[in-house]
Amino acid sequence: MSGTPTPTPTPTAADGVPTPTGAPTSQGATFTQADIDRIVKDRLAQQAKNQFGDYDDLKSKAAGAKTLEDRLGTLETELSATKAEALRASVAARFNVSTAKGPKGEPSDAELFLTGTDEASLIAQAERLAGREADRKKQGNYAPKEGTSPAGDPGPEDLREFTRKLFKKPE
Repeated sequence: MSGTPTPTPTPTAADGVPTPTGAPTSQGATFTQADIDRIVKDRLAQQAKNQFGDYDDLKSKAAGAKTLEDRLGTLETELSATKAEALRASVAARFNVSTAKGPKGEPSDAELFLTGTDEASLIAQAERLAGREADRKKQGNYAPKEGTSPAGDPGPEDLREFTRKLFKKPE
């Protein structure tokens, strides 16, 4: 033999509690304090492993669920924005509101004036905008009293007199 003792398995009692090597397994067995401490320590470690052994797995699953919730929230926000944009485009087309951007990239009439969040408010805004556009087209470019002088406007003679008094040298 080589001189190194071969380890022997730790015998266990009927209740599964390890017993010290060489100790009898009957109810009358005697244990040292070190043996009891070791048995309690092993039992507590096994219990903690059984109770919290899947903690890391649960933690990673919870993190995955949170990212799924975040993604779902983002998708719901995008869906509501897309629905609102589709509704705005539909109302703009129904009332002939321009959706074309300006020549310098300015916002379209639909972007500027159709700001409602529900169909009723968008329709009311589009009707008002379409009504004003119809009035403008019907009246054309109109400037009241175009080409006339306002009342009380001084004539050319009054301006000459004013200018003479203004530039007259003091005596």
